[in-house]
Amino acid sequence: MRASVFQKSLPVLVVLALLCTLGHAQGARDGALARIARSGTVHVGYIPTPGTFAFRDAAGNTVGYSIAVCNKVVEALRKQLGRPDLRVAFRPLEAAQRIPLLAAGSIDIECGGNTNTVGRQKEVDFSYTLFTTGVRFLARQSVQLDGVPSLWRRRIAVSRGTTAQETLQRVEREQEIVVTLVATDAEGVRLVEQGQVDAFAQDDVLLYGLIASSPLRGELHVTGRHLTVEPYAFMLPKDDLPLREVVDRTVLGLMHSGELAALYRQWFDTATLRIPMSAHMRENIRYPNKYGIP
Repeated sequence: MRASVFQKSLPVLVVLALLCTLGHAQGARDGALARIARSGTVHVGYIPTPGTFAFRDAAGNTVGYSIAVCNKVVEALRKQLGRPDLRVAFRPLEAAQRIPLLAAGSIDIECGGNTNTVGRQKEVDFSYTLFTTGVRFLARQSVQLDGVPSLWRRRIAVSRGTTAQETLQRVEREQEIVVTLVATDAEGVRLVEQGQVDAFAQDDVLLYGLIASSPLRGELHVTGRHLTVEPYAFMLPKDDLPLREVVDRTVLGLMHSGELAALYRQWFDTATLRIPMSAHMRENIRYPNKYGIP
């Protein structure tokens, strides 16, 4: 009797299992575009980088170089989805939150300053390279750094989950560096200002922006040689082809039209920053690429 009931229930169990599998498969196929269409909102994550890539201005608006490019992507999504009413919800993040939130679908795209690395490519996709920079140090004017040997027994702060942290970890034991992990770049700058560390390690373009917003900016500087070359790009959900195609098409259009170079000048070649476009950046625009560093 029990065997008979069990046998009769088998087709039902099979159907339920099949429906469950199809549901998961459909969710995977839907991806970010379907999620955005249903909610009517694009959820954009970013790491706050004062004065440069992504930050809130005095009026409370989210602005910056990366945000300006991201807004072009949102315009393309409105056209693609036929949703002129599509809203944007900006969410400031800590560096270590980016990949988990993308994987969970809590954000649809990360539009801050993200280094494209081979390791990260296993978990997320990247847009074309939008900027090129490298790790240096923010310190008091009295502290002069020049290459790895100059880091001997220095107290260095670095933001958790960044490539700068990975760079310091490679030389930490060799140079007997005392590394202090912080949650945000602003916290790292405060430690320098208070004399609790000798320097804060981060990509130099971000350091210039942090100095510009510091009340002690006259006492701070960017020092040391580049320890890395960092190609910046948007982070996207892994293997979400429809979203990636919209982002790639938009970024390529900005490169070919000259708009990306104009946005660069607007945000980086200013009275405050004066960061002329590097040869790497010019090559990235001339030959669009998604190269990741080791």
